[in-house]
This record gives sequence, structure tokens and C-alpha cells, in this order.
Amino acid sequence: MTVHIKTFTPTPLFPPKTTWDIEGVKEAGIYTWFKEIQEELPNGWVKVDGQKMLMLGGYSYLGLNQNQEINQAAIDSIEKFGTGMSGSRFLAGTTTLHSELEQKIARMHGKEDAMVLSSGYLANVSTIACLLKKNDYIIGDKLNHASIMDGARYAQAKFVRYRHNDPEHLDAILGKIPHTARKLVVTDSVFSMSGTVANMPEIIKICKKHGAILMVDECHSIFVLGEKGGGIAEYFDLDPDDIDITMATLSKAIPSSGGYLAASTKIIDYLRHESRGFIYSGALTSTLTATALKSLEVFEKNRGELVKRLHENTAVFSEALRSYGIEIGHSETSIIPILIGDTTDAAIAAKKCQENGLFIHAVFPPVVPVGKAILRASITAAHKKEDLTAAAQKIYEILNELKHKNIHSIENS
Repeated sequence: MTVHIKTFTPTPLFPPKTTWDIEGVKEAGIYTWFKEIQEELPNGWVKVDGQKMLMLGGYSYLGLNQNQEINQAAIDSIEKFGTGMSGSRFLAGTTTLHSELEQKIARMHGKEDAMVLSSGYLANVSTIACLLKKNDYIIGDKLNHASIMDGARYAQAKFVRYRHNDPEHLDAILGKIPHTARKLVVTDSVFSMSGTVANMPEIIKICKKHGAILMVDECHSIFVLGEKGGGIAEYFDLDPDDIDITMATLSKAIPSSGGYLAASTKIIDYLRHESRGFIYSGALTSTLTATALKSLEVFEKNRGELVKRLHENTAVFSEALRSYGIEIGHSETSIIPILIGDTTDAAIAAKKCQENGLFIHAVFPPVVPVGKAILRASITAAHKKEDLTAAAQKIYEILNELKHKNIHSIENS
């Protein structure tokens, strides 16, 4: 009797390998992510593993986290609405706080209407995915945030990327698209790894020339750019109507959570009834909504002072780093990329910084190009200037020490 043994194809590795060499970094003892913050302290300090550390890795640009007026608004909302929501915004999840917040956001951006979602990622993904249909086109900057890329990939439309911050290439791409097609151009206003600002006046000109709708992600520019924190419109003295859709977050300069869109009534009404991320997600809690609402009020009352302090602190830190010969690129904002180069050096530098009381992280490829790993610092209005100059000196000492140890990158090992 002949026995036929069936040959099975080996099951592929599951889960697949991570994009980053996480295991290698862990084995080398230089894994620095997911640190537990035990307490937030005054003046931009936090407590981690019982150690006091200067927070240089967060997004609280205006230093409003732990503001007592904002905290009280959150407490008051719990007493009135409780801690949770009863459903999505579409059904039982809209309170008077949500409507009030959306009206305030619309006025702030000079738009007719706005809508708030439970995260900034969701705001980008679900909006871009539902706005365009088959045979339409989405055109985005090559270095746009991952949420913009994901939204474009989920959409039925064709997705084309133009060279980073290159309006001429955008113009050339739009010129090849049929004039009858719907076209959505999407760009970050401030790019989150470099701190550079998009050439918005030229992008607007090109969108008008080709009849394209323009959507701008202002997560790192609103409340930050301009003398009064008015964002990209103030920075370039733009007409708010030149940007068709503004997206931003409530979890960076504003110490809450969630994301929002501001646009015409027609666009917002469409999104409220078509955006799957809005319809099929639980509403932003009333506590977070009240927090965001009060934060906007606090910002409006103190914007001049807060933004001035943020800009001054950014200048102090940037100038201190440059005085030590540390390369920080061409950032025009409070995002300061400290250019390291190879991946292992960046990981070791981050580990050394944290051991020396500086809460900062390395950023690896593919988030940044290969060979261009960075330490990414973010400055806030809460920082003290003397702490920032001391931090710059410590970073210089750490980088100088690593430079003389001839450390090789993961890619070359």
C-alpha cells in the first residue's frame, strides 16, 4: 500500500517583522519608548521612574496642561454629564458642549461650520476617505503625516504624491489630471519631523489655477504660528477662504483630545452624514469637550503672552544648540530636529539623554529618510529659559561623547 503524504507550505511568520528593528534595539539595551510618566510637574518637568526629567518630547506647546481653570471645567462637566457618552455623535452623543465647541472652532478659523471627532488621526482618515470617489484624485506632499496617507489609501480615488514642499511639481501633476475630475490637494502646514512650513501662498495659487480643493492639516501650526498663534493663515496673512478645509487637533497646544474639521456648511454637513469615522465612533467625551472649550477661552484671553513666551523659548533653545555646532535643520517652529544621522547613534543618544534627565526620543526611518535619524525636541511656553540652555549643553556633551566612540549604525553592523 502506497501512502501519499501531503506537503504543506510553511506558515509565514506571524506577526510579520516590525519595520523598525525593535528586538535589536531591546537586546542592545537602548529601547526608550513607552516610558511611564508618573506625574506632571511645573515648568515643563515630569517624573519618570522616580526621576525628575525635562519634557522635550511632548506637544503641550502652550504649556496649558494642569491649568487650574481648565481642570475645573473638566470637573464641572463630569458633574453635569458624567464620564462617558451614550453613543456616536450621529445618535445620542451630541451635547450642548459639542455644539458650542464646534461653533467656536468655526469662528476661530473664519469658517461657516466645524465638526469634532474623537481623534486627529480619525479626522484625517475618515474625511479624506469619504470626500473623493472613483476617478477622482488626491494629491499629497510626500512627507505628509501618516493619517493623511492612510486616508488617501482608503479612498477610492487615485492617490498621487508630489515632491516635498515643491509647488512646481504639484503644478505639473495637476496639469496632467483631467479638468473634469474632482481634485483634492492635502498638505501639512508644519511638517512634524522637520518643523518646516509648507509654501502655502504658492500651493493656494496652484490649487486655484487647476480648480483643486485644498485641505490643510494644522495640527502643528494652529495656536503656534504667527504673533497671536493664528496658524498658517496669520503666518502668511491669508484669506481663510483660500483654504477650503482645515483639519487640526485638540491634543497638542490644546490639552484635551480629539480632532476637528472646519469648512463650509455644505462640506461639514456632507461629512457629518458620510464620514464613517464620525458616524461609527463614539463621541468625544463631554469631559474632553469641556476641556477643549475652556482651553480655547484661556488661549483667547492670554494668546499674546503665551505665544510670545513659546517663540522666545524656541529661539533660546535653537540658538543654544547652534552655538555648540549642533545641526538642527531649518525649522521655523517649536519642533527642533537634532540631526544625528545613523539609527544606533540616535537611539543611544536618546537613552543617554533620558539617563541625564532629558525626556526626548529618537526618530528612525521610515518616519525620516534612511541615514537621517534625529532626536526630536518640542519646546513649550512652560519651559524656563535656563532649563533649556542647560539641556542644550547636556545634549552637546552627550553627542560629543558619542562622536568620539566611533559607534556604528544598525544598518552597517
